[in-house]
Amino acid sequence: MRSAVGFKRLCVGVSLFGILSIGSPFSYSRETFVSQAVVPVPLNSAAGKQDSAAGLFSRMTVRHHWQETHLARLSETRTYKVQNEKDKIVAEQVVVMEYTAPGTDTFTSSSEQGSRYVLHHVFRRLMEDEKKRVRGDKDPDSLITPENYTFEIVGTERVDSSNCSVVHAVPKHKQTDLFEGKIWIDNEDFAIVKITGHLAKNPSFWIKRVDFVRNYRKIDGFWLLSREEAVSVIRMFGTETLTIDYKNYTVNGSEAPQSPSSHEYDARIDRL
Repeated sequence: MRSAVGFKRLCVGVSLFGILSIGSPFSYSRETFVSQAVVPVPLNSAAGKQDSAAGLFSRMTVRHHWQETHLARLSETRTYKVQNEKDKIVAEQVVVMEYTAPGTDTFTSSSEQGSRYVLHHVFRRLMEDEKKRVRGDKDPDSLITPENYTFEIVGTERVDSSNCSVVHAVPKHKQTDLFEGKIWIDNEDFAIVKITGHLAKNPSFWIKRVDFVRNYRKIDGFWLLSREEAVSVIRMFGTETLTIDYKNYTVNGSEAPQSPSSHEYDARIDRL
């Protein structure tokens, strides 16, 4: 029985680690999914008059570079949690993450409970991998590009206070670090508000499917993650859910600069 449980935890670690390593278009682009109100916006509204998908993602690239340039310091409290299909908590850990540009991430644990395997082989692995990516300037967010995906603007919706373009993203390659799903992009800031989808390729035969949801909110001028959820369906073992909640943000330690203007977007796109 212990070996079966250990194998299950290994599957959970592989699948949930894989989905959370997928790029979302902004490093440190971090209220919860259930609290976000999504209201359709008519396609003929001003918010619905968007450029082509290529133009939209060009502006997203500008926004990405702007945020990377201006985000000097960041601290947040994260709660990592794994639950089984009966909603029983398998493991939970609360940490404080502090980021200093250009490439330093530190994690300080304030509490933990539950499975030592998940604490050490899932949560710790996620944190260690993030630190390596930051130090090596290997931003997985850059994966969401026209080179890796076919994008189609399928409509507009209002998510909380944001009027968004809704984009269907289809991966051009069957890779575990790519996904198929939808992206909600703020029509004023060209920042990601929400992503839903599933892995383009499952990381193991034992994992039938991995679905995820990411939610973002604007804090002091920056779009930051508020919640991530990844659900893995594992053959013979059922469903495991990993959530990461992000709270208590301190950004830059001072007032954030103004977002790019429309003229700045156009000028920077010309330089890309």
